[in-house]
Amino acid sequence: MEYVIIIARSVTQAQRMMHLLENCGIWAKIFRSPVGLTEYGCSYAVKIRREKLWQAMDCLHRGGLTPLSVHEKQGDGYREVRV
Repeated sequence: MEYVIIIARSVTQAQRMMHLLENCGIWAKIFRSPVGLTEYGCSYAVKIRREKLWQAMDCLHRGGLTPLSVHEKQGDGYREVRV
């Protein structure tokens, strides 16, 4: 299964994102951001299925939440996705 991670600036923002996404019918999981993806030491990530990305971004936008960045798994690392 291909997935993307949406980077949030804090655990609170990640929780808000997860709840908003779930209310939009999108499965989401919170975890600590992988090392090196952001300069924020306390950032968290929300993992979703790749095919749900555009629906998720629309849902977050309507809910007033803006992620720091979005990344997809590529080999041993991550590649930023422009949204």
